[in-house]
Amino acid sequence: MFCKSVIEAIDPPKRSITWKAIEGHLLELYNSFTIITSCEHWITITLVYEKKTEDTPEPLAFLDYFIGLTKDVEGHLLKK
Repeated sequence: MFCKSVIEAIDPPKRSITWKAIEGHLLELYNSFTIITSCEHWITITLVYEKKTEDTPEPLAFLDYFIGLTKDVEGHLLKK
């Protein structure tokens, strides 16, 4: 899948970054797609999207990607 995004907002006090999809395969399925990451005490990843139709599937592939990414980062940080 291809997705071109832009950083829509950065909130340093909340350690938050918001990305918005502007091109790509995601916008064929969804009217809008935004990813918000924040890191206060732990990392929170929020997917905000609007389906084009009721039959459009949930973005489970993205959730799987972020789970794998989190495990990779955790493994790297826990290496001694």
